[in-house]
Amino acid sequence: MMKQTAPTDIYNQDLFNLIPDNLSSIIEIGSGSGALAKAIKHRSPQTQYIGVEIVDEYAVLSKRYCDKVLIDNIEKPSLELTSLLQNASAIVFSDVLEHLYNPWQTLQSLSTLIPKDCSIFASIPNIQHWSVIFGLISGNFNYADSGLLDRTHLRFFTKSTIMSLFNQSGFAVSSISPRIFNFPDQEKYLSLIKQVAEQLQIDGTKSVVESAAFQYTVHAVPHP
Repeated sequence: MMKQTAPTDIYNQDLFNLIPDNLSSIIEIGSGSGALAKAIKHRSPQTQYIGVEIVDEYAVLSKRYCDKVLIDNIEKPSLELTSLLQNASAIVFSDVLEHLYNPWQTLQSLSTLIPKDCSIFASIPNIQHWSVIFGLISGNFNYADSGLLDRTHLRFFTKSTIMSLFNQSGFAVSSISPRIFNFPDQEKYLSLIKQVAEQLQIDGTKSVVESAAFQYTVHAVPHP
């Protein structure tokens, strides 16, 4: 198995802000260093926070801040993980779904397993980012140790295919928001994307926003 992306002590602030206070229990798939668990537990100490890791050494890191850590695989969950999922208030995928072989099947299974009032909170990289577009124009699609072209990413998504991922897997998307960062020369590239989009009779403003997004944060709930 290819070694997964190294964990970081920096958590996704926008994803953190999306998760409500004082939930009964949270299961984070791919809890990594435990950075998000630490922040959530500081804010809501009564929340039971369960980390799930596929890498032993990352599970050790997660144990510093999670109430419980399982070494498990969400694509082939153990009976223990399955039981915990059936009682969860929220499930978190912080840059994890793109690492799965079949995120569609995983979400479909979860939609029939989790409580109807359980939410999915996720962050997902955006392959439509301008840096990837101009890389492709230049003939470059080079994998790296981290980022949009992390070599351990198995699936790639845009805003519309993120929506489809959830909508076709038994979920309704309550919110989807772009995470936009400032990179050198970004405005120049986005201006060029707008010009090309309009020449192709594509909505230029929409193209700029969706090419500026580095990631999306998502809140989804099971279909009624």
